[in-house]
Amino acid sequence: MATTWHKSTCPFCGLGCGLQVEVDHGRIVKVRGMKGHPVNNGDICNLPANYPPIFYHKDRLKHPMIRKDGVLVPVSWEEAISNVASGFKKIIEEHGPGAVAFYGGAINLTEEYYLMNKLMKAAIGTNNVECSTRICMASTAVGFVSTFGADAPPTSYADIEDADLFLIAGSNMAVSTPVMFRRVVAAAKRNNARVIVVDPRRTKTAEIADIHLQIKPGTDIALNNSIMHTLFKEGFVNDERVAHYASGLNDIKELIEEYPPSRGAQITGCSEIQIIEAAREIGKTKAMVTFWLQGYNHSTQAVFKNNSLHNLWLLTENFAHPGTGPISITGECNAMGNRWVGALSHLLPGMRMVTNSQHRQEIADFWGIPADNIQATPGHSVLDIIKGLHSGKVHALWVTTTNPAVSLPNTSWVKEGLSKAELLVVQDIYPTETTLLGNVILPAAQWCEKTGTFISAERRIELVEKLIDPPGEAKPDYEIIWLIARAMGFKKEFPYLSSEEIFNEYKKITQGRICDMNGVTYDRLRGKIGPQLPCPDPDHPGTPHLFRDFDFPRPDGRAALLARDYTEPAEITDKEYPFILITGRLSGHFNTRSRTGRSPVLNSHAPNGYVEIHPEDSARLDISEGNLVNITSRRGRVYLPAHLTNRILSGTIFIPWHYGPTLGIGEEESANLVTNDVYDIHSKQPEYKFCAVNVKKASNQ
Repeated sequence: MATTWHKSTCPFCGLGCGLQVEVDHGRIVKVRGMKGHPVNNGDICNLPANYPPIFYHKDRLKHPMIRKDGVLVPVSWEEAISNVASGFKKIIEEHGPGAVAFYGGAINLTEEYYLMNKLMKAAIGTNNVECSTRICMASTAVGFVSTFGADAPPTSYADIEDADLFLIAGSNMAVSTPVMFRRVVAAAKRNNARVIVVDPRRTKTAEIADIHLQIKPGTDIALNNSIMHTLFKEGFVNDERVAHYASGLNDIKELIEEYPPSRGAQITGCSEIQIIEAAREIGKTKAMVTFWLQGYNHSTQAVFKNNSLHNLWLLTENFAHPGTGPISITGECNAMGNRWVGALSHLLPGMRMVTNSQHRQEIADFWGIPADNIQATPGHSVLDIIKGLHSGKVHALWVTTTNPAVSLPNTSWVKEGLSKAELLVVQDIYPTETTLLGNVILPAAQWCEKTGTFISAERRIELVEKLIDPPGEAKPDYEIIWLIARAMGFKKEFPYLSSEEIFNEYKKITQGRICDMNGVTYDRLRGKIGPQLPCPDPDHPGTPHLFRDFDFPRPDGRAALLARDYTEPAEITDKEYPFILITGRLSGHFNTRSRTGRSPVLNSHAPNGYVEIHPEDSARLDISEGNLVNITSRRGRVYLPAHLTNRILSGTIFIPWHYGPTLGIGEEESANLVTNDVYDIHSKQPEYKFCAVNVKKASNQ
């Protein structure tokens, strides 16, 4: 068999880089960036570049397993499917549909989440369907909905090349989206553009900033309100023009009277001069692109942070023309697709809501079921599913391609909840901390071992094709889902034989909506660059921008300026816990390392975790570089080696969150052992970026 190259799309972050994958004698041997692709034009980060060894690691799950007498033993697919189906049916019969739940990763294909929604929300009758989008992008989604009426990112990456100001808030792009970061750096140099970075850490991204606003963690809303104060005071806001396309102007003007730069400086720790200079840069530009990520989303004020950031570009008319608008890259490759297909407990397919009776009727008619089959109230969010496992309201949980035993906050509490499940089904490609707790383990195919679609953060739909066979008996997630659905008695509802059949059904339900993909077929995507949605018919080229006509999908047709007051995080520092903990990611790892930890090159960059401590704090605590440090919170403790750096503020520490114990890391090195399981009440996204901790040199040093 000759060596061949195939187009694909990156399976890590939601940027959606085009890739070329080399297959030699049925094995993937190389991955490179796709030249000419509008996202990355041949550029590539170190994650996909080092993917090939991940396919062939000795740890791959290859056979179904069931826990018998406390031990996981291999079984046939027939026995595994029967066990899951009968277990779910028994629990539903005894406790009702609300006693079962699903939680999956945003690397699942859109087609797979469509099936899971149909199984849970239509056939079974529960809205307990959740996705790791909840802990990643839920706040961005609710922010978009509340500001301009739809979870629809309006801007294209192409606007980067036309910008003369970049506002980067709560995002270390150099680490989280390095391809995008290099694109920004090149555009800034070419256009002589200015860069403002808002981050409590002096990151690699902050190093390119003309203005680095090194705020105290969690104070973003106060900063944005003080910037708005200056924008109004110095005449940068045209009230008449703004009022034409945005409501709420008077509410904003009333609120910002309470936030002069002097108060903003007091709350944020930035100087008044910095705040005023940043406001002037924002006010005078007419080509500002705004970026943000988990520094905003991982907060109990997450949605309000998003709203306050949207206020800045709306007030300054940095919208609806080239070089402007908001760009938030989703944390995982298909977080956008999973949101649009309804993979959260309050959503239905095609950008619909379970609380909307018309939406429920539309979906019920499409699926041919009574509307009453679809519950009118949202199901449990993922943290509420864990609470339900503790309380006995939830008895069964089906997990695919995500690792909540490491990724969710307050890990010990999460693991205890998972261990209480009457039935815990875990469907994954490698052993994880979650599979170790499962009753049934189902081996899944991964990227390039199955076919389906991803949708990127700029609404670009791409096809990921099967290039090699999965190992052993591993199956695509969509096949596992339809087999279990049929075994539960839903053969008529799940007649599919391919992912393409699923896609062709799903796309019909998007007709006439912002996510319309009726002009897309697998043949149109195969080997080609996909269009940006909506794409309503086969001749449509796709839609690079939304709302350029200032017609927003809100009742009055205008966007909403939303006055958001600053409040402190849910847990503040005190004498017992005087430090603020921030968690984040590293460039060589992704999520809980279930893939990247099995790449020799990637793992060698950062095989172990650490804690960043400011030198002033380390001197006071008698901590030297490399000393083992005891970090405690009200929930748990971790032990990590110290890394001394002045890149963080005194009184704060930083821990990368990737590390769990299954890949040779100690049991007490996971950052989420100490993080707080509180969440934003609007998006239900947890507050990973702020919790109060104590820091001490370990006693055996």
